Amino acid sequence: MVLAALAALALSAAPAEIGRMPAAPREIFRIAWMKQLAATEFGDYQVLELGGPGVDATGQYVVVGTRDGWLHALRPDGAIAWEFQAGGPFRATPLFEAGTVYTGNHDGKLYALELRTGAVRWSYDAREQLGTSPKLVNGLVVVASLQDTVFAVDAATGAWKWHHRRDLREGFTVQGAASVRTDATTVYAAYSDGTVTALEAATGQVRWEQHLAPSGAYQDIDSIAIDDGRLFAAAYSGAILAVDTATGKTLWSQPYAGASRLVVAQGAVLAVTNTEVVSLSPRDGRPNWKVPLRGAPSGTLVVVGRWLLVPSGIENGLQFFEVASGRLMRVLDPGSGVSATPGVFGRRVYALSNAGNLLALDLD
Repeated sequence: MVLAALAALALSAAPAEIGRMPAAPREIFRIAWMKQLAATEFGDYQVLELGGPGVDATGQYVVVGTRDGWLHALRPDGAIAWEFQAGGPFRATPLFEAGTVYTGNHDGKLYALELRTGAVRWSYDAREQLGTSPKLVNGLVVVASLQDTVFAVDAATGAWKWHHRRDLREGFTVQGAASVRTDATTVYAAYSDGTVTALEAATGQVRWEQHLAPSGAYQDIDSIAIDDGRLFAAAYSGAILAVDTATGKTLWSQPYAGASRLVVAQGAVLAVTNTEVVSLSPRDGRPNWKVPLRGAPSGTLVVVGRWLLVPSGIENGLQFFEVASGRLMRVLDPGSGVSATPGVFGRRVYALSNAGNLLALDLD
């Protein structure tokens, strides 16, 4: 009965949208199962689950952290494989490499756990909140903190190698931070003062540093992406832009107030602002399309086949847009919305609701 109710809810649009929703030629997804991972306590109000699920390269494990400090590993059928408790909430998607799960926590620690058992291989105490996804480059695990520091540690031992810090911007900032991006030799990081930095992966030495955000109250750059020698950035104070990865030189910039998340896929820069979802040309930033966004952007955008998946908060769930046209086709709202980045393996999508329920969706 629960799955039937969820399926009916997921395949329906909000009443205000029904007249504008195009008829789908087929179902987009079906709900395979749902598993409660974190309970909502009496008195909880508008809680957010931001620890997006990640899937290992074989698809045998989906690992997701929840706001109560538990990291859960599940099998494709929804059975729990193991669980681990940290000292604070999880706020980002984990990284998988060679049988190890790497994940940061708000308790300030970066953890390396054995994928099959959940046994802790090592932990590094950064003493700053780690709410972004780590990346691996040349034997180093690199992660950005919410206090504008990038840490690099040895992937095998957790030994500190280097860190790079910028002073936090005075005043308020937008909640969250950009996960680092990497290429073969460079780590790219973005900061709350509107700066993007290219760091030598082996040493942390600065290769270039550019202030990219327009002037404004909130200059946070909370999302960057790398593709074909270009770095793309979303600056909340009002721009989506591209720079050359070798020099940091700005190649183009388009004005978009409240730009917060972006991804590069299928020959387009796909981004969200506080009010819109947009598709831009990576070459010159010219718009392909733009459509209204219901809700508040939260987790990272994900592209699966023809669909752009946009997690959009408590009241608006996980929205499915058509990449080619921008048409909103379906909304998954399990009753509490979806704020976390979805996890993907093939045609299987894992979505964590704000009520702490993990849903497995099979795309048609």
